[in-house]
Amino acid sequence: MFDTHCHLEDLVASRSLADVVARMRQAGVDGLLCVGVAPDQWGKQNEVAQMARNLGVSVGLAYGVHPWWADRLEPSAALKALARWIEQEGDRVLAIGEIGLDFAPKMPDAARQTELFLGQVDIALQHRLPVILHERKSADKLLSVIRRHPTLRGVVHGFTGSLQQARQLIEQGFYIGVGAAITHPRATRLRAMLSALPIEALLLESDAPNQPGHAHLGEANEPAFIVEQLDVLAELFVMEVHALAERLDANANDLFGGRLQPGALSGH
Repeated sequence: MFDTHCHLEDLVASRSLADVVARMRQAGVDGLLCVGVAPDQWGKQNEVAQMARNLGVSVGLAYGVHPWWADRLEPSAALKALARWIEQEGDRVLAIGEIGLDFAPKMPDAARQTELFLGQVDIALQHRLPVILHERKSADKLLSVIRRHPTLRGVVHGFTGSLQQARQLIEQGFYIGVGAAITHPRATRLRAMLSALPIEALLLESDAPNQPGHAHLGEANEPAFIVEQLDVLAELFVMEVHALAERLDANANDLFGGRLQPGALSGH
């Protein structure tokens, strides 16, 4: 199985990478996508990804500037830094992300977020890369941007919006990321929304070490734990777990160009 969204460098700041990889293997997770959030962390992200490859894990990389950093960085400087980094890393880059918009209270100025987001969308289009989107109280705005760029593809990470919004995103060629929130027994609205979507539009992700599931409250989340999300999805869709895992992995390879295949990125 593939974990299509994790922050591995944050996870291993508090635990052994070898132990994390061992738990992944035991759970049947052999590939992951490490997702970036800020220029001063991309180097560490790259370093930890290489360490994981040396342990035999297939690791893809995505780089971007998260909207939470919009008031910590000057947008034009951040965009120049991203453009230089993408040129430097070349074909090792599978996506631009984590980028997006967050209009919850006490978030950075919306205009700065939007400038940063639109600039990163342009970079993704220039390099023909998919985007990994952060969305909070911003689905309609994201949809308006996506509709203006019909060749843009990507995934909305950890989506918890409405069924109507999810369907509109899928109509535009986007995937919906399924995070650990689905494992919480009270997540009835989220489960109902996801079960009404086509399986072909879903991706499995941990967001490790963030947003742990019901069985791991108070702990750091890990890529190994996506099997718990898979079990919930299998119940919702009345599918055999192995068949569902194969379908979700096929979705991931469709979006990321087949480059999350086991072994495809190990030792790169």
